[in-house]
Amino acid sequence: MFLRSFSYWLVCSVAAVIAVGAAEPSMHTATALTMGEAGLGSVVAVPESGREFLLFVGIMAMAFTYRCAWLSWKRNAQE
Repeated sequence: MFLRSFSYWLVCSVAAVIAVGAAEPSMHTATALTMGEAGLGSVVAVPESGREFLLFVGIMAMAFTYRCAWLSWKRNAQE
């Protein structure tokens, strides 16, 4: 059981790192989103390193939630 859990978290971590690497701003241009002068004043900029960290944490949080839901469903199915 330990090997299955370890491999699940390893695969999720690798997938999150790949997603963070693919989200580099140099890969695409950000000209698709254009905002007016009033809209730009209300948007708070997040540094690129912060965005990468938030993406990684979000993917890992979804993996954790999915695993908890799966284990709960599996326990209820065995009863």
